[in-house]
Amino acid sequence: MKSKILNVSLNRKVENLSYPIIIGDNILSSSGEILKEFIYKKNVIVIYDSFFSVKTSPNNEFEEFVQSINKLTTTLNFIDIPGGDQTKNINQLNEIIEKVLTYGIDRQNVIIAFGGGVIGDIAGFAASILLRGINYIQVPTTLLSQVDSSVGGKTGINSKIGKNLIGSFHQPQAVLADINILKTLPNREFRAGFAEVVKYGLIKDLEFFNWLNQEYDSIFIYDKIKLQKMITKSCEIKAKIIKNDEKEGGKRALLNLGHTFAHAIESFGNFDGRIIHGEAVSIGICLAFKLSNKLCFCSTDDTKKVINLFQKSKLPTSLHDIKKLSISTSGMIQKFKLDKKNRQNELTFILNKRIGESFIKHNVSVNVLTQFLNEEI
Repeated sequence: MKSKILNVSLNRKVENLSYPIIIGDNILSSSGEILKEFIYKKNVIVIYDSFFSVKTSPNNEFEEFVQSINKLTTTLNFIDIPGGDQTKNINQLNEIIEKVLTYGIDRQNVIIAFGGGVIGDIAGFAASILLRGINYIQVPTTLLSQVDSSVGGKTGINSKIGKNLIGSFHQPQAVLADINILKTLPNREFRAGFAEVVKYGLIKDLEFFNWLNQEYDSIFIYDKIKLQKMITKSCEIKAKIIKNDEKEGGKRALLNLGHTFAHAIESFGNFDGRIIHGEAVSIGICLAFKLSNKLCFCSTDDTKKVINLFQKSKLPTSLHDIKKLSISTSGMIQKFKLDKKNRQNELTFILNKRIGESFIKHNVSVNVLTQFLNEEI
């Protein structure tokens, strides 16, 4: 199967920027050749998920990756950290930075983030602040990170107050997504990643949403041709949105459909794994459609179609599906107030007029949200 190569182009006032996303099957063993222009005769530090330290990967994809790039680098060092949102904290960030600094780095060094969204987020953030910015490459190993978090330059960590409140925009030099490694994922993680895929159809592309509904069975038996098409289309939609809005001053906020609810839900779980990001996004998107319907923006029929696809995917679709978390209306409202999309203390949500057409709704009433959440909790 031939690899797909997309370019993410960003229109900047001072200088434009573009970088490749390479999406293919079993391409980690060719990583050195693919990434040669970025790593040749460079000091490289690989920050990777400690999951790959154990021989859990049937074909040792991580070892193949290391062997491939080792031929080209001047030095190659490693830092392993655990996956999971609890890793995205200031203490872990400081530990990474101190380890990287012991290698005597300069601005010609390259960090490679090998793992899921958590690894990419924290490694990318470390790269953005070390020496005021060094280059990094994303090698996402989960469905969620391949279609979403590895593309677009959002990096960061969580605070005790909320999710992703500390971070920066720092674009990678390249993204290398190997479909083959998705087979190492637990089923729960793959399904959670699918929630982010569905999001793209909901915000921008009815035809893609319908295709996902139609090809659902093939996707969940890991049909590689369908997976490549799905991941490529997701990245294409995201790349088009961020092209003219790198730092989320406008339409890039559409990519946060469901995330205002999701981030609040996750923080109730203290990022301890009782609910993972994609599951929270699934609930968040369903709540966003229900709220859109309540405010007469979106039809009941479209709302049911969205909920049905997530239910078919065995993802949670309501707050009643996560009774293990003690969620309250007042607590949710307080967490909404921390959302980065808000303006001048006005609550902002991404809502939908229909499947395939999201919009930014400013100044959503606290009274409306309170009534809505009381009905949902």
